[in-house]
Amino acid sequence: MSPTKWARVAQAEAYGLRRGAWYPVVSSSSAALVLLDVNKANRPVNRLSLEFTDEKPSMWSVVRRKPSDLAAQRAKEKALGPVYVVCPTCRARSTVGASAGQLTCEECGRTAEVDWEHPC
Repeated sequence: MSPTKWARVAQAEAYGLRRGAWYPVVSSSSAALVLLDVNKANRPVNRLSLEFTDEKPSMWSVVRRKPSDLAAQRAKEKALGPVYVVCPTCRARSTVGASAGQLTCEECGRTAEVDWEHPC
């Protein structure tokens, strides 16, 4: 059975989740918390920190960070920089050029469009 909703972290605090990655919603019955399936383990996350969609995302998520943020410094150490993308299938991160329309993931081999309209 497929999940009915998907969620990703919408704020800078990522709760240990990969920013830009979409996770299946296991339960959203609590007013404050949502249970997400993170690598086959249920993880509670504050509902206010998430954005939701009803369909499994099929586009690369664009992550934009301020260059001065600690997370941007960590991304730079991994040769990503303050703007990078996250694969909709396997959650792998990749560098991206400003004009990229679609990318092929080096991890899973899937090709998908880049979602420049909805960065996180």
